[in-house]
Amino acid sequence: MIVTIHQPDFLPWLGFFNKVRLSDLLVIGDHVQYRNKGYQNRNRIKTIKGWQWLTVPIVHNWGSSINEMMILNREQNGITWDDLHLRTLQVNYGKAPFYDTYIGIFEKIYKRRIEMLAECNLEFLKAIFSILGIDIPIKRTSEMNMTGSKTDLIVEICKAVGADTYLSGMKGARYMEESTLEQNGVKLLYNNYEHPVYEQQFMEVGFEPNMSVIDLIFNHGPQSFEIIKSGFKGFELLPGQQQKIKSELEQE
Repeated sequence: MIVTIHQPDFLPWLGFFNKVRLSDLLVIGDHVQYRNKGYQNRNRIKTIKGWQWLTVPIVHNWGSSINEMMILNREQNGITWDDLHLRTLQVNYGKAPFYDTYIGIFEKIYKRRIEMLAECNLEFLKAIFSILGIDIPIKRTSEMNMTGSKTDLIVEICKAVGADTYLSGMKGARYMEESTLEQNGVKLLYNNYEHPVYEQQFMEVGFEPNMSVIDLIFNHGPQSFEIIKSGFKGFELLPGQQQKIKSELEQE
């Protein structure tokens, strides 16, 4: 069984969904510490000026785990965050071919005013799975009593769910102790993914890769899943890729 593990990001990018569609089980790592300026409470959308963040406001409680983070559900500057998001999406995607087809699905989730960030992200995730036709079971580490970290945590999760194969994102090469996985009978695969180019809004300012998946969905609707699949280049890193990824980490 192939398992992939990912933190509960807000409206993730295309590579995440490719990783999920190649797996038998998705484990949401929501018990780990919330990381500021990551993707748990924000993601990027395309605008006439390039890209901008779409951010969920949170109650700042540094040191808490992701599943403990609360959304700041009150008006700021005379508007609630959900109305601000919906207005922002309408301004930037209102003329996209499939905006009217799908905006109602997202609006229902926004209007529920969910209090916990991880719960909100999971609701959006399930809605996108339904749109893309992805059917996969989901487990949350906050319900699994995990104690390890980094590679040890991956091994612990794989043993807990009975997985013999772990599908990692390419950036996993930065920290993955491949020998630890091998010693514990876990095969390592990589989601070697190159972002596909597709028609977006405001193409006059150029193509913007690594947007939230909603950018693709609003622009291409039923073809979105096939476009996501087109970026997959195999389960192994190509020669030199791992060293390149590790070098990027050293420069950060």
